[in-house]
Amino acid sequence: MMQKKILSLLILGLFLVGCSSATDQTTKALGLPTATAAETLTQQRPSPTAAPSATATATAAPTPDFSLVGLPAEKEGELVFDFVEQMCDAEWSTRGQDLPCPGSDTQSSAGYVMQLDGKTQGLPSNMNILMAYTPQEKYETIYGKYPAVTVQEGDRFRAVLECREHSFCDVEFVLNFSDERGSAGLKNWRYLFTDEPLVIDYPLDALAGQNVQFTLAVRARGNPVEARAVWIAPHIYRPVP
Repeated sequence: MMQKKILSLLILGLFLVGCSSATDQTTKALGLPTATAAETLTQQRPSPTAAPSATATATAAPTPDFSLVGLPAEKEGELVFDFVEQMCDAEWSTRGQDLPCPGSDTQSSAGYVMQLDGKTQGLPSNMNILMAYTPQEKYETIYGKYPAVTVQEGDRFRAVLECREHSFCDVEFVLNFSDERGSAGLKNWRYLFTDEPLVIDYPLDALAGQNVQFTLAVRARGNPVEARAVWIAPHIYRPVP
C-alpha cells in the first residue's frame, strides 16, 4: 500500500515538471518574455522626463525716432511726461460739458479726443499722436487738463502740430498751465492746412521748481467741421544735467 502511494507521488511530480517545461518552450516559441525578462525590462524602462517649458522673453517696444518729424533725437535726455500716454488721465471738456476719453467720431457734434496710430499721418506706427476735434461751432474749444508734474530747469515742451491727413483745418493750438494761484496761458500756435507742420520746442524754464497742471487745447478758427487737429508726440523733454 505504501509503495503505491510513493509511486503515485513520483508520477505526479514527473507530470508537473513536464508541464512547466512545456510552458517555457511554448513561451519561447511565441517570442514572449519570461517572467524574469519582463521584470528586467520593467527595471530598465527609463522614467519619463518633463519637457523643458518655454521661457517668455519680454521685448521692449522701440522708442519712436522723433527726428522723423523734425524734433531733436533726444539722445542726451529723457522723456518725462507723455501727453498721449496720459491722455485719458486728463480731464477733457468743452465750455458746455465733460467729454469721455477716449472719444469717438460718432460724438462729432460735441467734440472728442482720441489716439491715432502713426500710420494715419504717414509715420511709423509707434509714433504717438493725439487728435482733438472741436465742437461744431466756430471758435469753440476742446480742453484737456493733465495731472500735475514738477517742472525742472531745462525742461522743454516738444510736439509737431498739423491737421489730420485729408482735413482742411484752420485751428489754434494752445498750451496752458494752472497751479494753486489759478490758470494762465503759455503759448498759442495758429495752424492752417496749407502750412508746413509746426515743430515746437518750447522752453519751460519760467515754471522751473513749480508743480503745475498743463492743459492742451484746440480752438476752431475756420470751418469747425474740418477742425481735426493732431499733436504728434507731445511730451516734456528733460536734458541730462
